[in-house]
Amino acid sequence: IRRLSLHDALPICVTSIDIRANLKPLQRAFIGLSAKQVPFATSLALNALAKGVVAQEKDEVSDTFDTPTPFTLNAFRIEVATKSRPIARVAAKDIQAEYLEPYVVGGNRSLGTKRGMLAPREITLNQYGNLAKGKLASLKGKPGVFIGKVTTRNGKVVNGVWQRPTSAARRVGNKGGKARTGLKLLIQFEDTTPVRKRFDFFGRATAYLKANAAREFDAALKRAFATAK
Repeated sequence: IRRLSLHDALPICVTSIDIRANLKPLQRAFIGLSAKQVPFATSLALNALAKGVVAQEKDEVSDTFDTPTPFTLNAFRIEVATKSRPIARVAAKDIQAEYLEPYVVGGNRSLGTKRGMLAPREITLNQYGNLAKGKLASLKGKPGVFIGKVTTRNGKVVNGVWQRPTSAARRVGNKGGKARTGLKLLIQFEDTTPVRKRFDFFGRATAYLKANAAREFDAALKRAFATAK
C-alpha cells in the first residue's frame, strides 16, 4: 500500500504485479528517436500513467467507503519519473497508509496512537459520520465529563468518555430533594477488530495500466517526435 511503482515501460511492473503490454511497435519506434528523446518520452508516459492510477485509487476510495473524508480521498501522492530516473511511484501518504493498509492486505483496523477504537455513542458526529477533529480533547475539559471505566447494572465494565448526571429538582413525598439522572456514555473505547471491507488497491491499478499503457506510450512518442530537434 505504501508504494506502487511504475517501472520502465517494457514491461511495466507494479511492485510484484507484472503487466506485459504489446509495446513492440512502440519499441521499434524508440529506435528512431535520438537518445535524448527516449528518456523524455519514457518519463512522460510513466507520469501520465501514475496520474491515472491516482485518479483510479480515488474512485476506489469512494466505492469502498461511505462518505470518505477529503483527507482519505486525497491519500495518494506521486513521485514523478524524470529523464535520469525512469520510475514513477504512486504511494499512500504515511498517515493514510497506516489506516488503509489493513483494508488492502487484511487484518485489524489500525489504532494509530490511540489505546483503543473510539466508538461514538451519545454524541453528535460530523458530516462524514466521524468524530470531529479535536472532539475528544475538547470533551476532557468540560465540566461533568470524565474518562474511565464504569460497571453497568448488569456487571459489564465499559471504558469510555462519560457525562456525569445533571441534578434535577423533584419532590419526594412532602419533601423537596434532588435526584440524579444516569451516566451518559458519549464515546466508548473498544478493542480493534478485523476490517470488514477490502480496498482493491492493486487490482484497480493493474486494470488501469493494462488498459492504458500502450495509449500513453504512443502519446508520449508522438510528443517526443514533435519536439525532437
